[in-house]
Amino acid sequence: HRLAMEILGESRRDPGHDAPLVRALMTATDPDTGRPLSDAAICDELLVFMLAGHDTTATTLAYALWQLGRHRPIQDRLRAEIDALGHPNPTPEDVPRLTYTVQVLHEALRLCPPGAVISRTAIRDIDVDGYRVAAGSVLGFGVWAVQRDPALWPDPLTFDPGRFGPEQVRQRDRWQYLPFGAGPRSCIGDHFAMLEATLALATIIGRCQI
Repeated sequence: HRLAMEILGESRRDPGHDAPLVRALMTATDPDTGRPLSDAAICDELLVFMLAGHDTTATTLAYALWQLGRHRPIQDRLRAEIDALGHPNPTPEDVPRLTYTVQVLHEALRLCPPGAVISRTAIRDIDVDGYRVAAGSVLGFGVWAVQRDPALWPDPLTFDPGRFGPEQVRQRDRWQYLPFGAGPRSCIGDHFAMLEATLALATIIGRCQI
């Protein structure tokens, strides 16, 4: 919170300070009232971008690189896919050709979801395994546990990007793989996160041996 306030303060003091996201939040107004965001609201938004938009992707990449270092055949196959691009700097246009890279990231997200637990509010009274949950209760949903459940995933602790081949994905239940959540409150940045993680992983493995 202190860092976000410092960034906002610097942007207010220096009109030439290069901070397009902060500038956008400073100039945003409520379409109904015309009122701008308060400093506290701007800082809350900056905090979300720093944590949800940065730390989660860094965690995913760190875990993927760790697993690639432990599984050289997987790393070699990934590097071959990257080498086939024919140039050292992958771009968004290359992503359709980086299918195995994406599979590696999905498997990293399965075993190590950055959001290990997500919360939801019950909108009606429900029964969960014999327990009554009243409407309005806040529930913690264990993404980490579901994505390692042996009833849903054969040999669940094995790092196997093959789980995310096209045929395997088609056969999967919608609710057993949820690193970005699901439904109307799913992660708004999932596509961007996968884009930047794919390009980052491809760039690193194309240049380094882990």
